[in-house]
Amino acid sequence: MQFSCVTRTNLTIVAVCIAAVQFASLLGFVPDERGTAVAQRVRVCETLATSMSFLVERSEYEQIELQLESFKQRNKEFISAALRRDDELIIAAIGGHELSWRDAMEKESDGCFVLPILSGAALWGRLEVQFAPVYTGLQKYFSATVTSLLAILVPIVALVAWILLYRVLRYIDPSKAVPPRVRQTLDSFSEGVALLDRDEQVVLVNDAFAGLFDLAPDDLIGVSMRTLPWTHTADSTELSLPWKITANTTQAVNGHTLRLEHSDGSWRIFSVNSSPILDEEGRFQGVMVALADVTPLEQKREQLATTLFELNQSKDEITKQNEELRHLATRDPLTSCINRRTFFEQFDNLFNESKTSGRPLCALMVDIDFFKSINDNYGHSKGDDVLQATGLLLNELTRDDDVVCRYGGEEFSVLMPGLSLDEASEAAERIRGSMAKIDFVGFTITASVGVSEVKLGASDPQALLDQADKCLYVAKRKGRDQVVRFDKVPDDLIVDESKISRVKPEENKSSDSIPFSAVSALLSALSYRDAQTGAHSTRVAAYAALLAQRLLGPKEVYVIEIAGLLHDIGKIGVPDAILLKPGRLDEVEWKIMDRHDRFGIEIINKSFKHDELTEIVRCHYNRFDGTGTGGLHGEEIPIGARILTIADSFDAMVSDRPYRNGMPIQDALNELCRCAGTQFDPDLVQLFCDVVQEGSLFSAPEATEISQEVLLSISEQVERITDAADQGDYESFVALADRLRQTANQSNLPEVAAVATKVYDLACEDTQLESLVQASFELLNVCRSLHKSVVSDAERNIKAQEQELHA
Repeated sequence: MQFSCVTRTNLTIVAVCIAAVQFASLLGFVPDERGTAVAQRVRVCETLATSMSFLVERSEYEQIELQLESFKQRNKEFISAALRRDDELIIAAIGGHELSWRDAMEKESDGCFVLPILSGAALWGRLEVQFAPVYTGLQKYFSATVTSLLAILVPIVALVAWILLYRVLRYIDPSKAVPPRVRQTLDSFSEGVALLDRDEQVVLVNDAFAGLFDLAPDDLIGVSMRTLPWTHTADSTELSLPWKITANTTQAVNGHTLRLEHSDGSWRIFSVNSSPILDEEGRFQGVMVALADVTPLEQKREQLATTLFELNQSKDEITKQNEELRHLATRDPLTSCINRRTFFEQFDNLFNESKTSGRPLCALMVDIDFFKSINDNYGHSKGDDVLQATGLLLNELTRDDDVVCRYGGEEFSVLMPGLSLDEASEAAERIRGSMAKIDFVGFTITASVGVSEVKLGASDPQALLDQADKCLYVAKRKGRDQVVRFDKVPDDLIVDESKISRVKPEENKSSDSIPFSAVSALLSALSYRDAQTGAHSTRVAAYAALLAQRLLGPKEVYVIEIAGLLHDIGKIGVPDAILLKPGRLDEVEWKIMDRHDRFGIEIINKSFKHDELTEIVRCHYNRFDGTGTGGLHGEEIPIGARILTIADSFDAMVSDRPYRNGMPIQDALNELCRCAGTQFDPDLVQLFCDVVQEGSLFSAPEATEISQEVLLSISEQVERITDAADQGDYESFVALADRLRQTANQSNLPEVAAVATKVYDLACEDTQLESLVQASFELLNVCRSLHKSVVSDAERNIKAQEQELHA
């Protein structure tokens, strides 16, 4: 409860008055009747003790009790008395003395008197007399005289002081002395304003400040600001009062937040500004405090902070799932070894590091002997078991730093950084010996291994693989099931008839290497523009490499594979409205789309200056029979271009489109055979069909599944959208949401497209950040459900394969 300034001053004066009277009483200036009463009792008791001594000397004990009864009748405040011998034997007693005396002594009552009884000169006993206590209740502190005096003095002083104070303080009270126009100005502020003196006590407040406490402005005058229920906000760990800082430093404090808690449990948050009040000479006189209620903003901020925290948790979960998906996307699904694209990315880095630092780097090419006969005699499922067992064995026998890749159908490549050629050869022998010990039902397997090292003259990663590949085929010519290293191979054994093409190989017009990091960057840019095209390019490259491995060496295969990855790179220059259109294109749109071939050739030529790569992409639209544009026919068309044409057409036929489903694989092969000799090289078509029939082809897309490439692209886009919402970047949010909507429509993912469309529409309405965050949650939930289905199935298949092999 708050009291006015007059009331508090009046109470202070009354308290001083009471203290003065009491102090005068203690000094003896006010008569104390209690001391007189006690002295009188002492005299009466001494008289009674003299009488008792006389009776005891004469042994008139029967008169003692009569004497005590007579004494009781003459003294109204008398309670009890007893005559007790020196041996504690009571001779006479009245008034239930034993019990009342014991209680009084325990309470240390001031009404108990003990006097000695003499017989002659000797102590005979004592007389115990008990009266009613003199100092009881308020009489312990105030005598009756003082109490009566205060009863008259206090009301008079209080009344007179209140009248005088009311009249006097009316002229010095700031609330009265401040001109009305000043008060009206302060009251017009929506912020609470208070003026404090040097002791932090309130001198003046406006209505807004008083309203914070549901009090009148006058009720807060004289109240200390520090006694109000201020607490620190969640942003700080300790309470810091800005007006106190200003009082100590005479510096203004702006934007300090404080929390004010009320007795009913409610609270408000204020932004507090404090400024020093100085006199004309610059001396500190007080503080002006302004409070702005920012409770709604702080509540929204806290809610937003909570929401963003939850969003970040969900985003972290998606990021973790994306990492798992990236791991799966970089692995061959059959053998769990890394795929060729990931292999070349790591190979480039390791090769450059080796050239720069001099650290050894060895490459192994491992080929399963007579793998085709295993497929022919035991079936393709048994061949898959052999590939799985080989991949598992290679991953178990190599170090964490080593890179194991399924390079082709039954061919694996291993990079061993930090090992010398001798150490790598020993590791290759362990791999060869361990593969021979794998026991399959009805047969065993062997492997041929070629080993080379950077220091043996390889100018680029492909040259190093070429050396290891030549060693591999030397091992096959010498009887298989052995390890051959490049420095031990005679020059006359390097040529192998199985590697000679049925056509005259063209001269390599360019010896420049193709850095895979640059290829990967271009493919990532294409995948960002159109995830389906990026996935299509990756599959075409894999098919083309498998076919090329049957005819050419690793260096030529590498160039053809790069051509497969980049053959559609010109689509980067196609407008989104056409590139991401879910339906069929019209005639005008097809004309614009056809320009991408020219864009792509220019990009490849400018980026790599590699004539062979440029020619493969330029010529892969030439028909084998020479009809149509291009001017080349038959074997005039580079073999890489003919291979790329078959791989590109095959994937286009078996892949789904929003407007049609993909063909079954066998129907696609039949279509290739039908067009052999006209559109395609018939010999290459037959060889490609053999590759497919042997089961060496990497998994073709199925109509009912979401490819890992598409899902990873969508997940990464959702992750970027979440970052934009977290950072409040509206422009990026709108652009990314539109991109995701188009990608989902093209990828035939209606649930993602529906949420992306909702998010895009919401973002275009210029809504608050909270709405964008909530919309991001919906995207994360949809993306998470897709992740669980794809990632869980992939991991489950890998674990099942490993368990089956171990069993």
